Amino acid sequence: MNKEAVNKRLAILMATYNGESYISEQIESILSQTYRNWTLYVKDDLSMDSTLSIVRKYAAIDDRIVLLDSVDKCGAKGNFTSMMEAIDADYYMFSDQDDVWLPNKVEKSISALQELEAKYPNLPLIVHTDLKVVNESLSTICPSLWQMFRIEPSLLNTFDRLGGHCLVTGCAMAFNKKAKSVSLPMSDAAIMHDVWMALKVYKEKGIIEYISDPTILYRQHGHNTLGAKDFRYNYVLNKFKRLRGVIKENISYYRMLSALSYGSPLKFLYYKIWYYFAYNRKQDK
Repeated sequence: MNKEAVNKRLAILMATYNGESYISEQIESILSQTYRNWTLYVKDDLSMDSTLSIVRKYAAIDDRIVLLDSVDKCGAKGNFTSMMEAIDADYYMFSDQDDVWLPNKVEKSISALQELEAKYPNLPLIVHTDLKVVNESLSTICPSLWQMFRIEPSLLNTFDRLGGHCLVTGCAMAFNKKAKSVSLPMSDAAIMHDVWMALKVYKEKGIIEYISDPTILYRQHGHNTLGAKDFRYNYVLNKFKRLRGVIKENISYYRMLSALSYGSPLKFLYYKIWYYFAYNRKQDK
């Protein structure tokens, strides 16, 4: 990584809420990153435990850690969005409060992002990685979140196709300022900040690139805002078992797509079916 690249400003945005159990491990993993030119911005959602005191302790010993003021409770999406709106940087990453980042996560992601920028200097860009799913004590549940979620990034490479299946996980993303700009303002219809951003970047003819290696230990502990559901086995049967929830989720997802002028419900259904069969064919090869 050249000197100019290292001098690019990276803002790591962490939204917190009652995270005292694991936040120290996460901050320590960020402090241990091989890429050093970052600022960690933490915005708390009115925690009722010792989360704030833990963050203040780290901020007192490292001026790259900044605790932002927070007066209203706004949830994870609102917290991340408000930080995007307020903070200026060259690159951005999201951080959950309860994961562990592998030491080269930032360096690998920013290097890939800068390679894209060299090819596409005027486009909105996102780089994302796979994640290793672990339990509370960091023992492996599944070596790949993409396997659990039936994600095949090579298939989800257009705005239309992304309507059929989610692609990125917020804490595994790195993105440039142009990707931030096209994603704001964020619609109330957005189910979460990460999927909205991916859709907006594709809609604006941007590029989403992926790194197949996991760069995060994605901790599952029963209190996650969004947990990792395992869709590897009996996919269709499991969908039918929770049919009411599936219908509700798809209505919310299509409402978000409608806010982006995606097209008709039939188009949405077509790409969901298309992805199901395309994914299965690719796995059979």
